[in-house]
Amino acid sequence: MKLTELILILLISHLSFGQKEYIGIYKSHFSESIELKTDSTFIHKWQFDLSSSWTTGKWKVEKDTIYLTTDLIMDTLSIRNSANKIIKDSLVLSSDLKPKRIESNEHIISQISSGGQNREKPPKILFWQKDKLYRIKENGNLDLKKIKQFWTNKKYKTYFRKETE
Repeated sequence: MKLTELILILLISHLSFGQKEYIGIYKSHFSESIELKTDSTFIHKWQFDLSSSWTTGKWKVEKDTIYLTTDLIMDTLSIRNSANKIIKDSLVLSSDLKPKRIESNEHIISQISSGGQNREKPPKILFWQKDKLYRIKENGNLDLKKIKQFWTNKKYKTYFRKETE
């Protein structure tokens, strides 16, 4: 029994040790952030003016490439007839981190708000190098282009830089 426990502890510490350098909050110059958590989950946030978006999911590392897989949080929308009886249920994106049953009025309010889940999609693949996360384009190359920031017209690269603790 003790040998099994020792092997399990060594395996868990090896798996989490390899990820420690990646864990943290990364921010871009374009009001976008990705938080890589110790439990292999992430949260991606984006905002511009009065608009915002958030997305959660899981992340894994292979060599220095980070793969993000989105996990959408769904609410159950109850659709009722004129007699106020539920005629069917439908799944819709949740407005918060807790799935629940909602009514039409709650769903309508969440749709007209300027923020919500997965409105701005997170990158799927990132390359980690020296505390920076670089987007990987569809052709497999790093995205090293510079884009003008809206307010200043100054150009910045699109990578995410890790925040110091």
